[in-house]
Amino acid sequence: MRRGPDIDVYDRHSEKRRQEVTSLRMERHASEIEELHVEGILAFAERILPRAADLWVQSSLDQRQQFQQLFFPEGIAFDGHDFVRAAATAPAFSYLRPAAVKNEGLGPTERSDARLA
Repeated sequence: MRRGPDIDVYDRHSEKRRQEVTSLRMERHASEIEELHVEGILAFAERILPRAADLWVQSSLDQRQQFQQLFFPEGIAFDGHDFVRAAATAPAFSYLRPAAVKNEGLGPTERSDARLA
C-alpha cells in the first residue's frame, strides 16, 4: 500500500518552490541594494545642496559649467542687467523647503512678478 504523495510529484513541487524562494530572495536583495543606493544619493545631496555656493567659489570653470547644467538644465534668462528667471531648475530643488523670512513691521515688498514670468 502506498502512503503519502508520489515522490516525483513531491520533488517537482519542492524544486519549483525552491526556485520561487530563490527568485524572491534575489528580488529582495536587489531592492535592498537599490534602497541603499537611493539613501546614499540622498545623503550626498543633503551635504552638497546647502553648500552649493562654497562649491561654486572653489570650482574650476569646467566644474562651474557642470554645476550650471546640473542646477539649471535649461539655462538662466539674462536681460542684460539682471538674471530674470531660470527656465527650469533641477528636480532636486523641489525637495528643499523655502527658508522662512521674517518681515518685522515692514510693509509688503513691491516687486513685479511680471519680471519672473
